[in-house]
Amino acid sequence: MQKVLTLVFLFFSMTLSSAQAAGYPDKPVTIVVPFAAGGSSDMIARLVGGELSKKWGQPVVIEIKPGGQTVIATNQVAKAKPDGYTILFNSFALVTNQLLMSDLPYRTKDLTPVTLLGRYPLALLVRGNLPANNLQEFIAFAKNSKQPITFGNAGMGSSMQIAALDFASQTGINIVEVPYKGSIAAMNEVMGGQIDAVFEGQAFKQYADGQRAKALFVAQATRKDGWDVPSASEAGMKDFAFAAWFGLMLPPGTPGEIASKISVDVGEILKREDVRQRLSEVGLVADGMSPAAYSAYLSAEHDKLKKLLTKSGAIKP
Repeated sequence: MQKVLTLVFLFFSMTLSSAQAAGYPDKPVTIVVPFAAGGSSDMIARLVGGELSKKWGQPVVIEIKPGGQTVIATNQVAKAKPDGYTILFNSFALVTNQLLMSDLPYRTKDLTPVTLLGRYPLALLVRGNLPANNLQEFIAFAKNSKQPITFGNAGMGSSMQIAALDFASQTGINIVEVPYKGSIAAMNEVMGGQIDAVFEGQAFKQYADGQRAKALFVAQATRKDGWDVPSASEAGMKDFAFAAWFGLMLPPGTPGEIASKISVDVGEILKREDVRQRLSEVGLVADGMSPAAYSAYLSAEHDKLKKLLTKSGAIKP
């Protein structure tokens, strides 16, 4: 009898989940972004959210919730109702926080993966008045400087920070990390000459005009489409590759059918050439994955970043 009741419960649970997915969404959806307004994450979230709103015929609200190294926004979504109406715009920090923080108020593994939106290759951007116009000149300047080179970042565990740590490890230069509330604040300090450099992407291309800032190379093997900047290989660092990435997650316990529907709908949007072009202008190389593929991607990133952070000395072996 107990077995029959269990099967009946499972049947009705599956039926309810399917019904929820079939009618989803029938009211506004919120995408929570854990970064300050105006940065690359904000731009990408608004572009994708706008297209989802058109596709669903429902408002998609972008809620900016910076702070706590993305923990505040992630915890908000982790505690939200698991019905698909609160989505986390997650990033690189979702993984690094697991490695660098021991007291997270949520269990990352319990969040429901949806999809990878894409990868965001980073570039080395330096202040405009720094006496270096290419990577080799920059390394020479750094090694001859009496003071450490100051690198801005968006906080502990951000892609900007980890890229700078890896870069310093590979080049042997001495750096000081300067955290800010978002990449825009860090970039403003570079342009103002208060700090020396940041690792950021194509969203800040317009500021790399040689006067306010200079882009020395993009951290990938080939040049970035739409940005005439040397690749890492061309610049002389063939083994240095670094990209931020962005994806979507849902609260723990969200029905798989809802996660799959969002993943499919986002995937269809990301396949459109006009959307891919607009995202490329911001610097994102669009992707799109199934929930299962994204879960595997996150696991692989965890292993890769653990090795990198151990090598850099940020965490103990």
